[in-house]
Amino acid sequence: MNSTTMNCSSLLILLCCSFQLATCISQNELNELSRKFKYYHAAVRPAAPDNFVSDRNGTFFNIPVEMHLMATRIVNRNLYLEVIIAMTWIDERLRLRELKDRFPMPLEYPTWHPSLVFSPTVTSKHTTLAPTTGTMNSYSTIKTTVECQTNAWKYPFESFTCTVSVVPEGDETLTVTQFHDLRSDTQKLLTNVFLGDYPSCSLEFIFRSEWPRALLSTFLPSILIVSSVFFAQWKRRKIQILVSLAAMVGILIMLSSQRPYTATTLMDLWLCSNFIHSVFLVLIDLTLPARRVRYTLMVHVDEEKKQANPVKIMTTSETEHTGPLRFVNHVIDYLMKKEYKPTTTVVTACPGPTPIQRQITTAMLGNRKRAALFCVFCSYLLFLLIYATIVIAID
Repeated sequence: MNSTTMNCSSLLILLCCSFQLATCISQNELNELSRKFKYYHAAVRPAAPDNFVSDRNGTFFNIPVEMHLMATRIVNRNLYLEVIIAMTWIDERLRLRELKDRFPMPLEYPTWHPSLVFSPTVTSKHTTLAPTTGTMNSYSTIKTTVECQTNAWKYPFESFTCTVSVVPEGDETLTVTQFHDLRSDTQKLLTNVFLGDYPSCSLEFIFRSEWPRALLSTFLPSILIVSSVFFAQWKRRKIQILVSLAAMVGILIMLSSQRPYTATTLMDLWLCSNFIHSVFLVLIDLTLPARRVRYTLMVHVDEEKKQANPVKIMTTSETEHTGPLRFVNHVIDYLMKKEYKPTTTVVTACPGPTPIQRQITTAMLGNRKRAALFCVFCSYLLFLLIYATIVIAID
C-alpha cells in the first residue's frame, strides 16, 4: 500500500515538473523549429517504424496511451471528473540534434496529430517535443461534469454509469499502456472505475444513488405512518378517523414530492402500497362494527370511615353501525351468533347512604375486525418481503 502511494505521488510530481519545464521556449529552439518547418507538412503522418505494430489482422499505426485519473465528485446524479490523457508517438521529421531538453510546441508551428473524438470534450491540450528522438507527447486534460446513464425504474436503488472515451477517426489504434488512479480513498469508495477492454480506450465510472437518504426521509416515515393507522384501531372512532386521514394525506404528499423521474419507480411502488394499506385500514374501520363497552360503577360512601365501598359493576355493550353499509353490518350481526358478549358482575357491599354512580367507556374490537386487521397485517408483511427481494435481486 505504501509503495503504491509513493509511486502515485512520484508520478504526479513528474507530471507537474514536465508541465513546468514545458511552459517556455528559447530563441534557439524557435530558430531550429522554423528551419525544420520549411519542409514540414502537418497533413503527412509520421513514418517511423516504432509507430507501427503488426498482428494477424495487419499493420496499424499504434499510439500508446496513459490515463491519469485525478479526481471525481458526485454532483446531482452526475459526475464531475478530472482526467489527464497522455499520448505518445515519434515524428522522425522533428529530430533536432542540436537541442537536448524537451520543450513545448508553439501554436504557430502545427504538427501532425491523430484525428480523435473525445467524449466528453477536452478542456485543454498541451504538446511537447523531445528533440533528440522526435518523440511527441500530447497531454489532453478533461475537467467537466459528465452526464450519467441509469435505469430510472430502480430509483432510489439505481446505479449510475458514466463513460470517458477516446475514439480515433482514422485507422490508428489506441493502446492503454498505463492507468493511474490518483484519487483519495474517499473518492475511490464512492465511485468505482473500470478500464475498457481493448481495442476501446475508455474509462467507465459506476456509483450508486444516495439511498440511505431515502431510507431516512421516505421508507422509515412511511412505515411509522402505516403503523400509527394500524394501532389507532384500538382507540376511539374520532381518533381512528383523524389518524387515518392524516396518514393518507401525508403519504400523498410524499408521493407527489418524490418525483425525480417521469417513469414509474420502485419508490412509487413503495408509497402506493403504503397508501393502499392505509385505505384498507380506513375501510375496515368504516364497514366493520366498532364495539363500545360501558362500565357502570355504583359505590356507597361511608361517612364515618370516609371510605367508598363498591356495590355493583354492570357492563353493557353497544354496537355502532354507521355509514352506507350499516344494513350489511346488521345482517352480519344476525348471522354471526358466536360474537363475544360481555358479562355482568354483581358485587354486594354493606348497606349505606345513597350510592354514587360512575360510568367508564372503553373500546373493544370484535372478532371480525380483528380478523380483518390480521389479514392487512399479513399482507403488509408479505409486501415488505417481496419488496426486499426485488431490491436485492436487481443488483
